[in-house]
Amino acid sequence: MGLLDRMKTIFQAQANVALDNLEDPKAMIAQQLRNLDDKLQKARGELVKSMAEVKLIEQKMGEAQGQVTLYQERAEKAVTAGNDDLARKALLEKSRLSAELADLTKQRDDQKRVVDELSGDLDSLSAMRDDFARKQANLSLREERAKAKEEINAVRAEIDPHHIGQEMGRMSEKISRMEAQADATKDYADRQKGSDLDSAFASLDSKKPDIEAELALLKQKKS
Repeated sequence: MGLLDRMKTIFQAQANVALDNLEDPKAMIAQQLRNLDDKLQKARGELVKSMAEVKLIEQKMGEAQGQVTLYQERAEKAVTAGNDDLARKALLEKSRLSAELADLTKQRDDQKRVVDELSGDLDSLSAMRDDFARKQANLSLREERAKAKEEINAVRAEIDPHHIGQEMGRMSEKISRMEAQADATKDYADRQKGSDLDSAFASLDSKKPDIEAELALLKQKKS
């Protein structure tokens, strides 16, 4: 589960608890909206940092690729000069740099996945914030209606001792929250799926370089 996913789950849980405990839902919603704006700003900063990390890794990849090319050329020069030992050393260094380049490539790909995840989560959280703000605009009217209903129901309670309508509304809200909690739990569980297949197959891709075979191929090209 990504940072923004955890943040969103925590925020929703805190909002539900606050709605239950505070007497002024409108003030609570306004405060939660401010808190969400602060979290969104921090999340945007994390996304920028992750994108900068991708660029830094790609810069290192370019430098490593340049070194691989350099030692390939040096090996060819050594073969042309008839210095097999020097050619072997150049090829060994090229092999080491190639492995470093492969590692950097994997780091870059992993970091890009992080950026994609953060970007998607940020879009989702921003949409939730906008929806939250729209609901806040209607909150005052709903609050007045709720007060009016409360007064009417107080009168009805004196007439109807069973409060059937009031109890059904309360139970409906409780069941809705249970359903929402179940959905949130499922979403959380879905995000816990493992992603270790890449590392499981990574070892299959690593091959020890055959320096002698590469040296022979260079000689063949130069002959």
